[in-house]
Amino acid sequence: MNRIPEIIRPCLNDYIKYMESQFSSDILVGVYLYGSISLGGFDEKKSDIDFVTVLKRSLSQKEKDYLKAVHKKLNLNSLGKRMDGIYIPLNEIGKSNKEISPYLYCSNGKIKRGYWDVNAITWWMVEQYGIKVHGKEISELNFQSKWIQVVKNMEYNINYYWKNKSKNKFIFVFDDMVEFCVLTISRILSTLETKKILTKVEGARKAIEILPERWHLLLKEGVRLRNKPKSLSLYSSRLKRAMECRKFILYAHYLCNEKYFSDVKKGIN
Repeated sequence: MNRIPEIIRPCLNDYIKYMESQFSSDILVGVYLYGSISLGGFDEKKSDIDFVTVLKRSLSQKEKDYLKAVHKKLNLNSLGKRMDGIYIPLNEIGKSNKEISPYLYCSNGKIKRGYWDVNAITWWMVEQYGIKVHGKEISELNFQSKWIQVVKNMEYNINYYWKNKSKNKFIFVFDDMVEFCVLTISRILSTLETKKILTKVEGARKAIEILPERWHLLLKEGVRLRNKPKSLSLYSSRLKRAMECRKFILYAHYLCNEKYFSDVKKGIN
């Protein structure tokens, strides 16, 4: 609990109190934090509270209504609306969305059913960096994540998601998309290089160390947008900055396939 920022502890304490009041111990296995909190990079203004709540079984309709009531109470606190996580049965942990049935998840403080942030990166972060808030220790959950699966997930992000984004001429005119692009891709590159999951800002700073100077201005712009969004841009032209984002995506695509994705292409598990 010492790794949890003071500002979010009251919200989490309320969450556990509400959950215990609505669900018996034979349903609730544990609550775990991952993401920016577990990496020591929680931003009070921007970061979500990423969590995984493990259940012994799927919830009944009545229990789903109880869960919605829990989050409705939490939403009275502004941080409650930033809870972003999944409710997953014990026998489904460690699996990807393709391997499991639709589940309950929380986005912007609202409970929905479907598919959310469940992938190799999620489970790697929970296993390697996760924080137990309540219930069983993470080591007792009996799942094992594999680094190669993390790489496969990043390969999809680079080769499909971001490659398609690079075809759009207009979205990178906007500050939020520039920040998202630069920090996400630099985080992927830095993670592949170090074999450690870094925060977004740490990823950008590491990328400045390992990438050619050609990209340093764009990387610094990404950090500026994250830390000081109201400060003056490092670029005189939004259009030029947008073009640089698209070029950065294509560069990352080339670099990753040349340097990091060889095992994925060979089909190594």
